[in-house]
Amino acid sequence: MNKMGDRSQYEVLYPDETRGFGTGASSLIPTFGAPASAIDQYRTVAVVSTNLPDLGAAFTDVHAVVAIARVAEGGITDVAELEAAETALQALLLHDIVHIVVPCPKVDMGNGFISYIRQDENQRTQFGYDLFSLAQSRDWLVAPEFLRSANGAISTSTLPNSPLVGLQMDQIRSGLDYSNADVTEAINVMVESHGVPGYFTDPALVRSRRGDGFHKRFYHRIQQSWDAAVGDIPPIVCTFSLPPLLAVVLNHLNNRADLQSVVADLRTELAKVRVELREFNNIVTQSTSNAEIEARVRRITESFDAIVPESRLSGAQRRQRRILSIQGLIRPLMKLAMGYATKSGASLDDGVNAVRGLRDLVIESKALIDRTITAQTFVGLINTDSLQGLVKHHFSPAERAAIERSIRNR
Repeated sequence: MNKMGDRSQYEVLYPDETRGFGTGASSLIPTFGAPASAIDQYRTVAVVSTNLPDLGAAFTDVHAVVAIARVAEGGITDVAELEAAETALQALLLHDIVHIVVPCPKVDMGNGFISYIRQDENQRTQFGYDLFSLAQSRDWLVAPEFLRSANGAISTSTLPNSPLVGLQMDQIRSGLDYSNADVTEAINVMVESHGVPGYFTDPALVRSRRGDGFHKRFYHRIQQSWDAAVGDIPPIVCTFSLPPLLAVVLNHLNNRADLQSVVADLRTELAKVRVELREFNNIVTQSTSNAEIEARVRRITESFDAIVPESRLSGAQRRQRRILSIQGLIRPLMKLAMGYATKSGASLDDGVNAVRGLRDLVIESKALIDRTITAQTFVGLINTDSLQGLVKHHFSPAERAAIERSIRNR
């Protein structure tokens, strides 16, 4: 695992089967459109060391790649594809390296040849491969089990209750749904052991893990603010709303086919954000008191929460804020003036409200935004054109109708 700067070491129960049987250096790892590495989860005891967290790496799945490619190439038919495209963008924009997890069994073909059976050969287009090459992507084949075959059928597995035992090899190759509790657990353990976020579209894999850190914290907070801000827009063009990162990307596009160049530009713009989010993760392990850690995390979270409100301020409100930045001088003068009014029962708040809500006009979000590079950068990005306008411009009537139909059928 030394390609592209990855350095991970593993403790295993026994050597690779091909090497152990003395028939070759290692088992063949099939590749389709991107470099590939393999992890035999069934014989791996632990990850001894890995530098993936230091490299700002993350994992996602093939379906996320397919979805974001379809945004560029057309043919969106389900709202779930928009959600999966958003998942892909979280990985692509917030991480320097993004690897694709591909679950597949490892098989002794019965003739001395040992390799992996992949079911994703034709799922991704070249655009999907090219897009993720921006993030130094590599396919990670995760093998939950080792199979042996006889006469073209699976005879044994390292998993006690493998559903593949008894099946013909061609049945597995033809695209049999390779998803079950053992596969899910193998992927979860692999991601958890490497300590980096996983951006998956399978609900069984969408869970909090060690390594999610501030990358997931940032996105969760901005999504909450985004949903609150756009949730009351009347459904004129569509009943669905674009998620934040997909809206940002579409806002930068004239043509969907240009998605790769836009993502490349946004990755460049967000380089310092990715560095900062990675540095924030070190806060929780620093040798300071937990009270100080809590305070620092709270300050950062408040900055994230201010992004969407700050992006919604009008030019007039921003000018008012500049004027009212001298509130430190205004309030003592008001207290002096209110000294007379309070004798008749009025309060300072009454006085503030009497001058057109001066206190409310002193908008504090700018101070919160200035706390982090992440917030400063996203304030400008998140202020997109009309969301329904973007949907109308970028998605065909047929696509919009298909998405609406998928929502009704949920």
